[in-house]
Amino acid sequence: MKKQLLIFFTVLSLMAKAQTSSQQAKNIQKFIQVWGLIKYKSPQGIAGSFDADKVFLTNMASISQADEASCNEQLLALLKENTAGVVKPDPVADKSLYLNQNLDNRWIKAYPKNLQWALQRLIDYRNASGKHHYISTTGKNDGLVPNEAAYADYDFKNEAMNLLALAKAWAVIEYLFPYKYVIGKNWQAVLVESIPMFRAVDSRMTYEKAVLTLENAINDTHAAGILNQLKTMPQIFKLVYYPPFDYEVSQWKIVVKDMLNDSLAQVSALKKGDQILAINGISSEQWLKAHSALLPASNDAIKQRHLSTDYKGRAFAFADLPAKTLAVKVRRGNSLLNLQLEMLERRNSKQVELINTYFRAKYNAEQAWKGYEELDGQIALIRAGRFYERSLPQDEEAEITFSKQLKSKKAIIFDMREYPQAPGLFYYYLPKALGKPAFNFGRYYRSALQNPGAFVSEEAVETFMSKDIKPIGDLYSGQIIILTSQNTQSMAEWFSMMLRQFNKNTVVIGSQTAGADGDEKQLNLPGGYQFVFTGNGIFYPNGKETQRIGIIPDIEFKPTATEIASGTDAQLQKALNYINKIK
Repeated sequence: MKKQLLIFFTVLSLMAKAQTSSQQAKNIQKFIQVWGLIKYKSPQGIAGSFDADKVFLTNMASISQADEASCNEQLLALLKENTAGVVKPDPVADKSLYLNQNLDNRWIKAYPKNLQWALQRLIDYRNASGKHHYISTTGKNDGLVPNEAAYADYDFKNEAMNLLALAKAWAVIEYLFPYKYVIGKNWQAVLVESIPMFRAVDSRMTYEKAVLTLENAINDTHAAGILNQLKTMPQIFKLVYYPPFDYEVSQWKIVVKDMLNDSLAQVSALKKGDQILAINGISSEQWLKAHSALLPASNDAIKQRHLSTDYKGRAFAFADLPAKTLAVKVRRGNSLLNLQLEMLERRNSKQVELINTYFRAKYNAEQAWKGYEELDGQIALIRAGRFYERSLPQDEEAEITFSKQLKSKKAIIFDMREYPQAPGLFYYYLPKALGKPAFNFGRYYRSALQNPGAFVSEEAVETFMSKDIKPIGDLYSGQIIILTSQNTQSMAEWFSMMLRQFNKNTVVIGSQTAGADGDEKQLNLPGGYQFVFTGNGIFYPNGKETQRIGIIPDIEFKPTATEIASGTDAQLQKALNYINKIK
């Protein structure tokens, strides 16, 4: 009987703890939502007199542990303290200039009527000051969200501070991320899911994983900037082994591009050009999608880019392996083979040096690529990622020479498959040389200071191109080819949009791009980390999005396994073939 009573009271105790934990989570959710609204929308938050971090840390314990009625009372008191000066807003002059898709305030219906009224007052309030303590739109370090402490020495063991990291990141997406509406999931639901994860943080690794998971939730390629900040990446992804080859993930298959050295080529069962179709009985597509779950990306093309090898040796496709030896199904030419893949070990210093030696040599070889080349005397090739500021025309005479040089060509190929190294080339020198006056080639939206959460259109031509362009001669009428791929990201997408509208003889040859077009923003988080996201909205003139979609090519190009392993630029060759067919 005593044993049965003990079990009964144990069950009751567990149920009570679960109920308490559930109430605390609801309180935390409500607090974060109200706190974020005050931070970005109240006169005090706008002016900087609302110390958001201090208010959060001071109130978290009492609000989280309160019963529902007490929680609501504390939130109402906080709202009353920070609604002084709130007046009825003036009507917006031109609603067509605003991007309002993110404005969804139905969440306030979960609060009592008196709280709803106070919340709605802040929602309706408009900032007429022309500035905001927590928002920057011009000036130096515009990419960094202002007035956010870094807490660089934080040790990740304080629940309130961990939840502050969640609150800051969640609120910055709620009010400063133009693409919240295309995330693909309700952002309130993401908050609910994230609270237990951040409450459970007890180390740097669990903290980094929680932040990484939140970054992944916004489906934004810029968010992958968090990967470069992770200090516990090997532990999070369980990076123990490394393949004996360089590879690319294409169409959800692993294509072996090259063996890391001749010795490995002789002993490995896999060969250059092989396609891995399955690993340990799991299809490559299923395997790879599971391994991409924590890799922030706007679309599947970028998930596959992240899974491929890179100079940092991250080989995420082979993370969290059960053993050093894998059973793989391979397509080699027309044959299907079942082979054993022996992996290298990251804890083996000699094997790590072997990996590093291969990628150093590959990197050095790519440095020899030229920013400007002439092909067959009739075609100019400009590689955006290899054309540097030092190569720009230095005076008016050089600009005229540059113009004559380009206009003499039958075709110009712009290789946008790397990040542009000379923005001025596209912003000023190319339009001038090719005879193109400045023009608005898209819609550019920045945060609306008067109503955070909305975004206002920048109509000035200098947002897009230099207003000082004085075209040299007539517009270039030859063929323009733009090469794009999954590596075409942000500024490369922006300038691809521009080039696409240069003349009527422009064609884009490539595949889906990064789908992250717009200036990158960074928000300081406790521990010295920065939460990364796209901070401006970029659309085509007709209002069509680029976020998550990217630059859609006119002629799709996806290399075959043979082309990937050949070491040649098959995409460039396709462009040359296209040009040569033009009469």
